[in-house]
Amino acid sequence: MTMAMPTASRVRYVLACAAIDPRLRGVLLFDLEPALLLDIGQWLGSLLGNPHPYVLGASAVADSAWIGLSSGPTFGVSPGPLVDRSGGPPLTVLVSDLAKLSLTGQRAALTLLDADVAHLEREGLGVTWAPRSRWVAVCARADIGRVPPHLLDRFPLRVDASGLSADLKPPSENLEPPSEKWRHALAAGRLATVPDEVARGVIGRTARGMAGARRDLALARIGRALATLDNRTRTTNADIERAASLLRLPPPRDRGHGDGSGPDGAHGGHGGHGLAGGGRAERLGEKESSSPEQADRFDVVPPPPAEPLPPTPTPPADLGGPYPEDDIEPERDPGSLRSQTTRHSSSRPSHGRSIGSRPGAFGDLAIVATILGAAPLQARRCDDHYSRPPHPLHLIPPDLRVHRRGADPARLLVLVLDHTCRAGWNWLDALAPYLQWAYTGRAGVCVIEVGAAGVANELRAQRFSASSLLDPRVVRALERPVGRCTPLAHGLDLAVETLRHRLHLGKVPADDVLLVIVTDGRGNIPLRASATGELPDRVGREGVEDALAMARELSRMKRIHAVVLDPGPRPGAALTRALAEACGARLQQGGEPR
Repeated sequence: MTMAMPTASRVRYVLACAAIDPRLRGVLLFDLEPALLLDIGQWLGSLLGNPHPYVLGASAVADSAWIGLSSGPTFGVSPGPLVDRSGGPPLTVLVSDLAKLSLTGQRAALTLLDADVAHLEREGLGVTWAPRSRWVAVCARADIGRVPPHLLDRFPLRVDASGLSADLKPPSENLEPPSEKWRHALAAGRLATVPDEVARGVIGRTARGMAGARRDLALARIGRALATLDNRTRTTNADIERAASLLRLPPPRDRGHGDGSGPDGAHGGHGGHGLAGGGRAERLGEKESSSPEQADRFDVVPPPPAEPLPPTPTPPADLGGPYPEDDIEPERDPGSLRSQTTRHSSSRPSHGRSIGSRPGAFGDLAIVATILGAAPLQARRCDDHYSRPPHPLHLIPPDLRVHRRGADPARLLVLVLDHTCRAGWNWLDALAPYLQWAYTGRAGVCVIEVGAAGVANELRAQRFSASSLLDPRVVRALERPVGRCTPLAHGLDLAVETLRHRLHLGKVPADDVLLVIVTDGRGNIPLRASATGELPDRVGREGVEDALAMARELSRMKRIHAVVLDPGPRPGAALTRALAEACGARLQQGGEPR
């Protein structure tokens, strides 16, 4: 008979392991209630001596996370909260949703997690420190494919936190305060040793064809942390099995090595114990043990008899395990943390969004960065600068800074989505190859929506631009409900305007442009009605003729590849063929009916 460890106890143990071992700085909580994240961060912070966590949202890491303004008699810059202070307690960093963390936030996590040294050079500030901050991130299992694998690899401590419910208990009752025994072990600052025979038993315990040894190292470190929390100086095989049970690792496949019991002999050794499967019961809402005697017991069971592996392929691990990325198709390619490669068609500098600043005297002047760099030196350049009435800053040429800007994407996908043609077929299947092209090529995206419901003016098409396909607005556009009007002519007019600006007036013209028009060709709003906002009494074929005229404008443009997606056989299918011929596009039939 086995007793499943309650979810609250699992969370307490992984947080205590993160506090006791500086190499276990990443904690990943699956399916945690968002309202509980701050309480968990404060619990870990109280154990570390810094009860004020830093919350890192889904937006980009602001400059204030790395640098701040120093107060005192002189104006200057100082290290921000993500820079550990020498001699001070470690900071607890909270990530509300790891799947939505921005690119700069992911880079910050990779810089500070599992790194021995970090270096910051910004606004004249140079700092080198040994990162000690603990990161607690939340991610839904359904979204784990959206997180890059090399970022997930930095979170060795993982636990299913779906059993913690903010609706059932107050947050303070979900997690008991850290025990005095744990506080004494943390204050001692000594970790248990890992004997060679225990280390050899860990090798391959977590392997499932993954490259590298981070998982084996994490299991050994968790076992060492558990031994340290028990005030023991030596890690045993039983501690390793306790660590495997804490993570809910699947049992090892090869059980022919004996029990390998450690000195304590409480739970057996490597390969000798499996899991009771308590995780599935907890997810199904079954009642878990809550008595004090059973609160901190690990759910381990005696081993079954050894038997050879079957010749058939081994089924994938249960998705309740700590590594769901092994069985989920990733939604981001492995290079998603790298900056996009661009090809410039001119020698002029990039005019993308600002991503920082650098020293320079001419061109794109960064006013704020220039002032921040010169302000700390005013008292040195002018003795009575602060005693006299306010007067302009004393600037010299080395103070001047210019923007560092990210390059515009070298590829562009223009999507014209006619929502009124969605009935009866799945346009996502037909769009999938073109969306994949935009994603793998780091293409910019311009979406033009025709006939969507809930817009300010149904007689006009809507347009927005995104830096990549990962922009949430793209997903919302693909799922927008259907409206009543079809201003197809205005949508194609916006496409003509966008392509003209990109190809001829843009600072960096696109090298590869793909235009995809999804429509049935039935435009019932003339271009004149879209311009005036007034619907005429009779329309007839005026809307269709205006759409064909805009399509002929598209055919005159060079260096674009155009595709028209036809929903399929229906009355009036000749309208789509005529539109594709007018704009010189390839006509493709849509996806399967649904």
